[in-house]
Amino acid sequence: MFAQSFLSGAYPASSLFIMSVVVGFAAALPLGPISILTLQRAMTVGFWRAFWPTLGAVVADGLLGFVAALGSGFITAFVLGNGLWFKLLGSGLMLAMGAKLLTLRPIDRAVPGEDFGTLQLTALNFTLVLSNPLTLAFFLAAFTFLSLDSVHNILDRSFVVASGVSLGTLIWFVLICGAAGIFHQKVGDVFLNRARAGVGGLFVIMALTSVALVLMAG
Repeated sequence: MFAQSFLSGAYPASSLFIMSVVVGFAAALPLGPISILTLQRAMTVGFWRAFWPTLGAVVADGLLGFVAALGSGFITAFVLGNGLWFKLLGSGLMLAMGAKLLTLRPIDRAVPGEDFGTLQLTALNFTLVLSNPLTLAFFLAAFTFLSLDSVHNILDRSFVVASGVSLGTLIWFVLICGAAGIFHQKVGDVFLNRARAGVGGLFVIMALTSVALVLMAG
């Protein structure tokens, strides 16, 4: 069986890596807060300044992929068992990011303007991914579907999976940064200001809605 091949190490690592790339790409596909913010930043500040902070999300996805592949029951149970608190943390981060976007000075590319710091935004992206237990749940479901639901500590195989997931996520962000970056310097500042305000308002609404749903569920 496939699972037995995985556990024994007989299943080709290259195939495992490719499947993990697909899983990582699929996990990143939904236009969540990080992707939406990245699109807006790529249009406003260009490819590279939008791309570097996404590495925080790439590393976080790889870490969750590693945990899911490793089958670490304690970590998995902790993350999924504390979903309410993680959701509140994620909502708080989204609310802070939305408020920041709404209060930044209007964009004027003729003069330097204030923006998120790269390291600050990288750390926020990393934390935002880890605060969403649905990401780990997705990886667990995907790996179970692929018969990779091992509870054994196959460390080297877990690193292969983590690397593949990270690459899949990285490909997604390169694609959206490249697509949105095409419009950098080709659209007016008025449009960019409206887009940034729209993203900020969307984040605030998403955060408040998430908190309301958590409180109603509790």
